[in-house]
Amino acid sequence: MRTWAIAVTAVAATLVAIPVTTALAMGYYPRPDCFDRAPFDEVATKLPPPPTLDAFDSVDAPDKIGSCDIGSSYGVKGGYIFYAVDSPGLDDSGWGYFPNGPDGDLGNGEWEGPQFEQIEGPWYHWTASW
Repeated sequence: MRTWAIAVTAVAATLVAIPVTTALAMGYYPRPDCFDRAPFDEVATKLPPPPTLDAFDSVDAPDKIGSCDIGSSYGVKGGYIFYAVDSPGLDDSGWGYFPNGPDGDLGNGEWEGPQFEQIEGPWYHWTASW
């Protein structure tokens, strides 16, 4: 009976590990389809000018922008970042507003090694490891 339990546990672990490992190896980060520029633009126009120096300051932004669920929002050098609630795996992800493009050195102890992919205009999708 004990051998059967070990075999079932091993099969279950493998069935979970294969898709997760494959997704990570392929660099797959689910990007929610919820991004709609108009609601994000509306939020950005209500925020104060972005910080010009190194910063990671919490800002008052809604917890839902359009149909995107937002976990938290911060002012960073040259723009704003909005954390997605459902970031996959060990990495964080979300959206960024950078009118002049993201600065190459935005990482800090809270937000390490951010990688940006432009969505349109000043809007970017980002991922960051910790």
